Amino acid sequence: MSAAVALANGILQGGQTELAKYLEFLSSGGKDYPINLLKKAGVDMETPQPVEACLNSFKENLQAAAKLV
Repeated sequence: MSAAVALANGILQGGQTELAKYLEFLSSGGKDYPINLLKKAGVDMETPQPVEACLNSFKENLQAAAKLV
């Protein structure tokens, strides 16, 4: 999930370069290990950054939902 959030945020906040990397990631299939494919797509799962960003996003969404209740 952390990788998916990082990829989505990269596309939404970035632009054509991030989208091209994502499409290349999808078309790569199983040609390499997932961790290497994600790194080529711009998500380095060997660092804490993608997990921390995902947790922060979840926290923000949870706080927004709590305000609705």
